[in-house]
Amino acid sequence: MDDLPYTVEKIPERIAVGIERRTCNADGRSLQDIPACWQEYLSTKAVARTPNRAKPTVMYAIYSDYETDWTGEYSYLLGCSVTKADKLPKGLVARHIPAQTYAHFRAQGPMPDAVVGVWAGIWGSDMPRTYLCDFEVYDARFTDKKNPEVDIYVGIRDV
Repeated sequence: MDDLPYTVEKIPERIAVGIERRTCNADGRSLQDIPACWQEYLSTKAVARTPNRAKPTVMYAIYSDYETDWTGEYSYLLGCSVTKADKLPKGLVARHIPAQTYAHFRAQGPMPDAVVGVWAGIWGSDMPRTYLCDFEVYDARFTDKKNPEVDIYVGIRDV
């Protein structure tokens, strides 16, 4: 992990509401499922339909319910931060990002290649992952035309 710098942070619980898919990296399904999730999320105007959005609105991609490790099935939710998640519109689900210790990576450059490149480095590492929950943060920096940026948080065991 020497070539992939990160910081370690304790993050409090957060809640996001969005559209979720069950997918897998090992069989290549995630290469279709994740872009399809983005397409559905944006085309159905899910952000506008989400009640109790936190201000400013931040989008999250949440990886959770891991079957085993990064090679097994997991749930992928694309959504936005909310202050509470009750009475959700049809088709939207809530996901809690648990309070835990996270390795914080920063993906910079052309998207989605920059994000995929950071994940490839994480998958190839021996980082003590919890496989409880990982997430990406898409805020105003993501839309920067010159140098887009995404934060990636990977749940790790306290060592």
